[in-house]
Amino acid sequence: MARLDIKKYREDSEDFLSSLEKEYYLHFSGRKNTYEVEDIYRRSKLFNRENIDEIGKKLKERPQGKRYLYLLKFCIENFIESKTASIKEAVARDEASCRIEVDKRSVPLRYLEVLLSNEPDKVKRDGIEDKRNEKIEELLNPSLLRYWESLHRQAKHLGFNSYRDLFSYIKGEDFNETSEQMQELVAQTQNIYEKNFGLLMRQELELDFKGSRRSDLAYLKRAKGYDGFFGREYLIESFTDTLTQMGIGTPSQKNICFDVEQRENKSPRAFCAAVRIPQEIYLVIMPSGGQDDFEAFFHEGGHAQHFANVSPSLEFEYRCLGDNAVTEGFAFLMESLLGNIDWLTGFLGMDTHAAKSFTYFNALLKLWYCRRYAAKLKYELRLHDGSPIEGKQDDYVSILSESNLMSYDPETYLKDVDEGFYCTNYIRAWMFEAQFRQYLVKKFGSRWYSKKKAGDFLKEVWSYGQKYDVYEIISQLDHKMDVGYLIDSIKEIILSYKKL
Repeated sequence: MARLDIKKYREDSEDFLSSLEKEYYLHFSGRKNTYEVEDIYRRSKLFNRENIDEIGKKLKERPQGKRYLYLLKFCIENFIESKTASIKEAVARDEASCRIEVDKRSVPLRYLEVLLSNEPDKVKRDGIEDKRNEKIEELLNPSLLRYWESLHRQAKHLGFNSYRDLFSYIKGEDFNETSEQMQELVAQTQNIYEKNFGLLMRQELELDFKGSRRSDLAYLKRAKGYDGFFGREYLIESFTDTLTQMGIGTPSQKNICFDVEQRENKSPRAFCAAVRIPQEIYLVIMPSGGQDDFEAFFHEGGHAQHFANVSPSLEFEYRCLGDNAVTEGFAFLMESLLGNIDWLTGFLGMDTHAAKSFTYFNALLKLWYCRRYAAKLKYELRLHDGSPIEGKQDDYVSILSESNLMSYDPETYLKDVDEGFYCTNYIRAWMFEAQFRQYLVKKFGSRWYSKKKAGDFLKEVWSYGQKYDVYEIISQLDHKMDVGYLIDSIKEIILSYKKL
């Protein structure tokens, strides 16, 4: 067997990732109906047991070699994903081609989220959601079941007891510990959530928790009452103006493309495609109107700025691999500006009363999402524990519904799951961002987003890509990761508003 040329392996791996990201961008931005990833995997020749063993040997020779550790985990993850590429293509194709009749109009499945976010009638929302669930169960779930069962088998073939254990190794994370921290968040916010989010639903939807569904959140977070402050014409401008104040000149950044056009077959889930880091970055959102567009744009804008400012001289593993909780943390940092009263009044022209009201609303939404992801992790630990998947619809419904106190539908028990326990990246990113933002405020003041020194500091941190994980970054700032910062940051806004 020929000795592995590690330099060429790194170069080919970057080319592979670039092709995969470009294909993802083209399909999920709605520019291309097909999603052709199987051929990308077939051409690569990168992911096999021999290469896993070879990279593993190099890691044993250099146990402190973080680059080899990142590369090994990259090879293992894509080895098992390569076995399911044809199924992923089929799921994407079926989802992209599926249409549903709504009010005598044929609507793409992916566009339904936009309709839900703008539909004030509860009966109509339920009807749309029921039709979507019917299609998911009929069209997507058979393929999704094959997909997850295949990944579970591959994990066991690699010597792990379960997909859960495999990704605990790949991510270097104790999932049980992370889940316990988030269950602590759920427990500590239970009363605040029931009282305040319940009141918000009664005021905005005329609904109690009982009788509400997850689909009702689409309309709730649309927040039409604030539309006067979130005009689409200010979407890009408010983001670029903010960064310009920090000395981060987005108009001159030719490596970032803003894709904000509304296409019917565009994914309703905003994303950032880093085709080449730092040379070619795409920020993609499906506009539905109002504050939700701004939240999505600023979140993906945080990703885009992180990737676009990575040092081009940085090694492949540190530019393109590593801990994705890092980039999610910087995404949440930019998104957090929508919860900053000074930013809302200064950049969007809100009066103080409206700004305080919106930050309260924003904090409640964040709490909803944190509780949702606490439940997602708890459910996914059960889904991927090595036991058969059949029958876990009931686990999905009970766990998610109990945490958000809204009804979840069993049909989405396989679709509402991301690969590789990505939910833990969001969870650790929320914890990281709460502490990192506190550091920025202490060092640069509450208006850190308007200080060039803060921008210089961010660009320096961004330049390291994901060489360091969130724990290492926080440690370098003389902190220790603690879910308490996240809990306190949310509770403080909610409780302070109720005192007004």
